[in-house]
Amino acid sequence: MTSRAVGRAYPPRPPGRSYAATMAQHPHPLTPHRAPASPPARDGGGPALPEVFAAAVGGIDALRSRPGLEFEPLPAPRRLAAHSHAVSVSATERHEDDEVELGSGRFVLLYEPAGHEEWHGSWRCVTLLQAELEPEIAEDPLLADVTWSWLREALSGLNYAALGGTVSRCASSGFGELADQGTSTSVELRASWSPLPPLDADAPGGPAAQRAAAAAGRARWTAREARAGLAAHVEAWSECLATAVGLPPELAGVARLPRIGG
Repeated sequence: MTSRAVGRAYPPRPPGRSYAATMAQHPHPLTPHRAPASPPARDGGGPALPEVFAAAVGGIDALRSRPGLEFEPLPAPRRLAAHSHAVSVSATERHEDDEVELGSGRFVLLYEPAGHEEWHGSWRCVTLLQAELEPEIAEDPLLADVTWSWLREALSGLNYAALGGTVSRCASSGFGELADQGTSTSVELRASWSPLPPLDADAPGGPAAQRAAAAAGRARWTAREARAGLAAHVEAWSECLATAVGLPPELAGVARLPRIGG
């Protein structure tokens, strides 16, 4: 999918009851400066975080982004769950001497130690991504279906429940000091789902018992599973953004270079 250079735009939306709608109240700052991530051992200066949540945060913070994507920490909303962690990702492409942003998004991980009936467990992923489009692509009647299929495909190798979301076509026009941006079109995907522990054929009762536990809201992660497993959900979501903005797929067998200082 091709893209053109335009500024980022997040049309205001009225607050709603869903977690995805609540995320609309926390837009990206327009400056490149973002608040540092909370250290994984503490949550806002309070008591020590649950081990499983700290492990999940550590796994997410250790992610190495693929070429064209960049992860950054975001202040996490604190009213959606007992514990939360947030990151942003931006997709860029170099045009001559400039880096042009093609799309961006936010990922919030929510954790309720006691569990949540609607989540089928203790965890919820709440996400937003937006990708700039050429006008003729934005007019494609199958755009929403195709965009949703990108997310389903990205999550296909993971275990999850209660996936839901919306796909919107967005148009924005610049005025005043932003008049030179002209009119831009984009697609916006808001989605949330409940990550579940990886299915284990050797576990007591096998995958069938694990699915039954998930349906009853009894699915539990170990700290080791949470570190790798929840980071995999962030990575899958970022791959959905990469697909939406048209970044080339990563080649199998090609390792990413380690992050300096990480």
